[in-house]
Amino acid sequence: MPRDSSDGGLSCHLIRISSQARQSPKTGPCTVPAIVAIAKGGLTPPWPGGHRPCVTFTLPRPPAPDPLRDALFLDFDGTLVPLAERPEGVVVTSALIDRLHRLTDLFDGRLALVSGRAIAVLDEFGLSGLPMAGSHGAEWRLADGQHDALPRPAALDDAKTAFVAFADAREGVLFEDKPLGAALHFRLAPGAADDAIALATSHAGGLHLQHGHAMIEVRVPGVHKGTAIAAMMARTPFAGYNPLFLGDDVTDEDGFAAAARLGGHGVLVGPSRQSNATFALSDPVAVNAWLAELLEPAR
Repeated sequence: MPRDSSDGGLSCHLIRISSQARQSPKTGPCTVPAIVAIAKGGLTPPWPGGHRPCVTFTLPRPPAPDPLRDALFLDFDGTLVPLAERPEGVVVTSALIDRLHRLTDLFDGRLALVSGRAIAVLDEFGLSGLPMAGSHGAEWRLADGQHDALPRPAALDDAKTAFVAFADAREGVLFEDKPLGAALHFRLAPGAADDAIALATSHAGGLHLQHGHAMIEVRVPGVHKGTAIAAMMARTPFAGYNPLFLGDDVTDEDGFAAAARLGGHGVLVGPSRQSNATFALSDPVAVNAWLAELLEPAR
């Protein structure tokens, strides 16, 4: 008997939906829960063949935001720059830095980076001077240099010690130290994923356990990218405008939801999946092309 799609199950009745057309149902592997279809298209039981449908919903390309009404919030890894095998391996070009500063001027200061990376690390990539929230919202800095961060929990020190030992003992596993978190990356060692997740789970007491692209992290609880966007939207120059947030990872879903609650939209970067986003772009190349288009009238 087919299992429900929500547990990653497998055979189900697949229905693909796009903003332009609905294709005929066909049986296939279940990758996306049916909740998207129910929300978007009103699909109701009984399901064809008695199988709960899983759905891929092709989100439309985002329209150009209005520099007089909107604010831009941008994730970093996987959104502005492609994911790299090692966190330090991403390349930030001078063209990207210039584009971000020009967009900041176009939107009268209403552009901010919202990243899981620490602010100090983003600065090392040449992004200083931009408003940003780092460490999944546990720290933030405005354009005027005002900086604030939550206190570091003592439990992170124990997690760091265990994570360093784990990474040292397993080839390809990388430890990433953050001021308000600790992460293990296993993109180069996929066979270590289960053990890494189990280790992080065992050290998550009093901390937030965060899954991501080929990584697991423990970090300060009670904050996320959604709280970061909401906090910035309550301050000048963002207050009173509509937020548009671009992100690629499950860590960005809170940000998409917050943008929607505040009158804006989320833009999913990458393959279709169940998401709180309203629009989508295929990859960082498409993101940068879209951002460049926003500057064309300003040339």
